Amino acid sequence: MQSKLGGIAAFCVGASLIVGCGGGGGDGSIGDTGTPGGVGANSAPGGAPGNAGAGASSASAAGAADSTAGATGAVPGAPVTAADPAGAAPAATAAAPAATGTTPAAATGATTTAPAAGATTAAPASSAAATIVPLYTYPTDASWNTVIAAKAAHPTVGVIAAVNPANGPGAAADSAYASGIARLNAAGIKVLGYVATGYAVNNAAAVKADIDRWKAFYPGQIGGIFFDEQSDRAGDVAYYRDLSQYAKAKGMSFTVGNPGKDTAEAYIGALDTMLIYESAGLPSATQMGGWHANHPPSNFGVIPHTSSFDATFVRNARQYVRYIYVQSDTLPNPWDSVPATFSDLLAALE
Repeated sequence: MQSKLGGIAAFCVGASLIVGCGGGGGDGSIGDTGTPGGVGANSAPGGAPGNAGAGASSASAAGAADSTAGATGAVPGAPVTAADPAGAAPAATAAAPAATGTTPAAATGATTTAPAAGATTAAPASSAAATIVPLYTYPTDASWNTVIAAKAAHPTVGVIAAVNPANGPGAAADSAYASGIARLNAAGIKVLGYVATGYAVNNAAAVKADIDRWKAFYPGQIGGIFFDEQSDRAGDVAYYRDLSQYAKAKGMSFTVGNPGKDTAEAYIGALDTMLIYESAGLPSATQMGGWHANHPPSNFGVIPHTSSFDATFVRNARQYVRYIYVQSDTLPNPWDSVPATFSDLLAALE
């Protein structure tokens, strides 16, 4: 998901620059070529993800009958305690959903931790869920104000924003990003720095150098790292565990992997959470359930695009995944905007 959303390195969450979105191995790139795409990722300020449209499994059409979580799929087991980067207090244990797919109890199994560096506010105790936003627009874009205003209106919901100046931190600090990130932190939004891993092909030393640049360019402002183009192969777990530990040793305490599709269960614990769906249409309960139900929802998130907002889907999906984002924008770069329904999404996550 590296598409640079108006500067976003095509944050195709899980894929290469702007148009390379998808899961490990690059089989779901935004460019539909089967390899990480680069649709103009580095040309615009504000990088964009590269894994939009990824995912090995076919996406259910927005609003399709099978797109409502809770109708089918396994119910996650009792969640265990985990650090909550979004600042929400421990949530109640998830209850089994009713056969009719009614809204399940919120379940994150998380505990409160200190807010991201630079944050001036902490979310009140709540059982609210959270969202991870590929904020690949430039800091002067109105989308940043949209995210900040929605967070202010729904303070109990955890909001995490992944920012992407140039498919990574870029070659130098950008004053607009420095002030923009400071505004996000002040609003209680945790900020992650985007780093592309090329499905474990990118040299680990180069990835670590990007992590170092994030820290050097925006000291005390970056609360974690967003590892895009995450591999889905079990053999690459050690690569990502090493990178995650490196980021944490540098003071960036929360790490997110974005395969953009299902991945090996062995990754649990190597990264704090993974985005297991980044495709057109809302994911089904089956796609969010399965083996994922053996682990707390805090390990997973979904970021569907080309989707109409559906509050019922959001409420029901919370039993499977903690982090939920729904984007109405479409390919080739669904991450160059924030939907007008963003505040409605936070309301459904409360």
